[in-house]
Amino acid sequence: MSDFQQQYALWDEFLSAWPASRLSMMTLEEYSQAGSKDSFTYWIESRLDELGSIWGGSSFKFGVFSRKDTKDKESGTKLSYSDTHGWYSTLGTTAEAAFVQVRSFVVQVADWAVKGDLDSIETFEHLGEAFKWKIAFHYQNRQTPVIVDIFKRAPLAVFVGDIASQRMAALQKSALAQRQNDIGILEFGHQIWEAWSQKNLAIWKLSHGDQPFTPAERQTFMDDLKVAVHKDTGKEQGKKFAEAPVGTLFFLCHGNSPQRIGQFTSVATPCDKGDGWLQRDYRLLKPAIRTDRYTRNSKYWSPQGNSTFSQVGAHDLPEFETTFLKPYFGTDLAELAALSGEFIEAASLGGGMSPTKPAQALIIGTKPIVTCFNRIYYGPPGTGKTYTLMQLLKRDYEPQAASITTEEWRTQIIGEKIAVLKWWEGAAAALYDLGGKAKVADIAEHRFIQAITAANGSNRNVRQTLWRTLQNHTVDESTTVKVKKRLSPAVFDKTADSVWQFAGDWQDACADLVTLVCQLKAGQQDAATVQRYSFVTFHQSYGYEEFVEGLRPVLNGDAEAGEVEYEIRPGAFKELCRKARQAPDQRFAMVIDEINRGNISKIFGELITLIEPDKRAPLDGSKPPLELTLAYSGEKFSVPSNVDIIGTMNTADRSLALLDTALRRRFDFVALLPDTRAEKDADDPYSAPLAGLVVTTANGAIDVGRMLERINERIEALYDRDHCIGHAYLTVLTNVDDGHARFEKLADIFRNRIVPLLEEYFFEDWRKIRLVLGDNQKSEPAQFITESDAHEQHLSDLFGNDHGLDSYATKRRYQSQSSAFANPAAYLGIYQSLA
Repeated sequence: MSDFQQQYALWDEFLSAWPASRLSMMTLEEYSQAGSKDSFTYWIESRLDELGSIWGGSSFKFGVFSRKDTKDKESGTKLSYSDTHGWYSTLGTTAEAAFVQVRSFVVQVADWAVKGDLDSIETFEHLGEAFKWKIAFHYQNRQTPVIVDIFKRAPLAVFVGDIASQRMAALQKSALAQRQNDIGILEFGHQIWEAWSQKNLAIWKLSHGDQPFTPAERQTFMDDLKVAVHKDTGKEQGKKFAEAPVGTLFFLCHGNSPQRIGQFTSVATPCDKGDGWLQRDYRLLKPAIRTDRYTRNSKYWSPQGNSTFSQVGAHDLPEFETTFLKPYFGTDLAELAALSGEFIEAASLGGGMSPTKPAQALIIGTKPIVTCFNRIYYGPPGTGKTYTLMQLLKRDYEPQAASITTEEWRTQIIGEKIAVLKWWEGAAAALYDLGGKAKVADIAEHRFIQAITAANGSNRNVRQTLWRTLQNHTVDESTTVKVKKRLSPAVFDKTADSVWQFAGDWQDACADLVTLVCQLKAGQQDAATVQRYSFVTFHQSYGYEEFVEGLRPVLNGDAEAGEVEYEIRPGAFKELCRKARQAPDQRFAMVIDEINRGNISKIFGELITLIEPDKRAPLDGSKPPLELTLAYSGEKFSVPSNVDIIGTMNTADRSLALLDTALRRRFDFVALLPDTRAEKDADDPYSAPLAGLVVTTANGAIDVGRMLERINERIEALYDRDHCIGHAYLTVLTNVDDGHARFEKLADIFRNRIVPLLEEYFFEDWRKIRLVLGDNQKSEPAQFITESDAHEQHLSDLFGNDHGLDSYATKRRYQSQSSAFANPAAYLGIYQSLA
């Protein structure tokens, strides 16, 4: 009997033991019973494992389960326990009540499976995804199957050429559309899994153990991006290491501690470590986000396994992904498949593979990104610099949340909202995410705490910091915490066996944190956007400490204990670069408003050289062309190639010629000038904003575009182009109905904005202001600024008879004529003759 025949026979045995008609009548003991191999859940997870694995995760995935561990556990708002069972609290107050609901869920999914209703199964949220699809698979019509025995999206996505974030129902339908009628459903599932395993993951465990590597040797190998194995290592592990092809994936361990995931870029060569030792170069794909001891199993591929170079078996890949890849590296099989696949494809296209040796590579991009740029938008006030910038940010740096994966979205939110929390807030958020009860070791390993630690650039002992923080915020009535110094808010308490939990009025104090954690669990909303830029405004006192890094006062190191200390904190630009490295396939922007108003040398410091596009870190595993040591932290730093730097500059504030020369030659300059064109560009809906804009009056229609064009022609002749008046001052007229209301708005703009701006430009040289407004060509009632020789007839009154002055020796008198602002002829006369 073939393997598939045995599997079909096992499937038949299951249906004989658990026909669909029995599901509605099964008891709690039949559903889940610790030690029983005949229960429904044991069949689904273990006995039918070869017909599609759902291994991994907690037993809570079954909704309710019989406990093997009967130690006392306290129930909470999320998880409930009795002496014999565990269940989700939302399902009921007892295990029996919870089971009644779970049983109805199982019956419903099985019924949909019989009918082939994949869309209803997809939208059913009361059972875990893998569990419900596993049930549906076994109860479908085997003669006309609609579900294949693959219950993870990544293998299906790779097989059908889709993305792993696609709905499971859609992936199942796409996969089944490619099945030939003469191929059984189990055989077809095997084909999909084989395609997945062959194309995506043959990954090996490689260990640099305590023997025979010293800590210094291990660090040297890490720095040089090399790994070494002795050729005579037992069970042909040395031979396998030497023969593994270029492009092979591996994860490196130091003893039981995961370190990084890499990909061989060279063949094996003799190593300086000694006779028989072989070494290989590699590129770094993923650094570990946790390096604590892995304890889930001791299989050969496990960091605890007694092996040096051992492959993860295809059957173990689900367990490997769930217990190792995700918690220790923050990645999954699909991402590693994409990373390794592009590398191998590039090698085949190039005809060979040259080793790459980046000194400190981080996360590798999976798709090409356009060349970074440094750009400054400059021009007079009111020419749309801010508007142009906001359109650019919305288009290129604010993707819809629905267009990115849930994990990308969560990483973004954690980086923006979790990483900036205080230590007590981070501890509370992590504790809530862990179900309301956890030990310090579990809290310290939580990704929230890891994000806060990384954002602070801290090398502190995280567990010690958490202990102090939790104790300081313990309720006064605690009997297990003896620390006298308590701080507000008091929201924690500790059990006798050192399990921390919420206490006191924690619901009120932590309400915002609870909302944030629930938001992360729920996932992104379709209408939401993800912001991939930072916005700062330069001014005279803005400095290196705010932009790159500097000392910040904190209270006793954990921001709580009352004593002021100082800590090195990242500035806006360094923090943005950190986020950009975490998402190398996305573009980020550092937006600097009023860039010419800051002291560039003071703000950028040593980074002024690093921002050049050809000096950027490429994020492809190769070494950055230039890396510098930061002044405060002493860290090695380079600017990622997926960060664009965009500035704005008002040329009326300072001449372009006075801008820092070092900055000028590192930026492109894009002029934004007043747009007074009479016709729109067909390819640009935002062009010619004043085209066709008129203000209808009793004296005729005022052509706003022609009027502004004539004003700017005169300003350019009398001053320069940098001090023209932008069209944005007048585009607001389009929001007002034509006629009297629009004319009143025009008068208001001239009275309160344009004329005062001209006063500033020309330093109250009223003669030039009159020329700009055409007052010298208008009748007196239409002049905004009137000129008179009033002094001439009063010289004797002012100075007496023997004053020796004449009208040419005194200044002429200028005054604003308020009535002209209400006279349409004053505006028409700017650009046309009214004679």
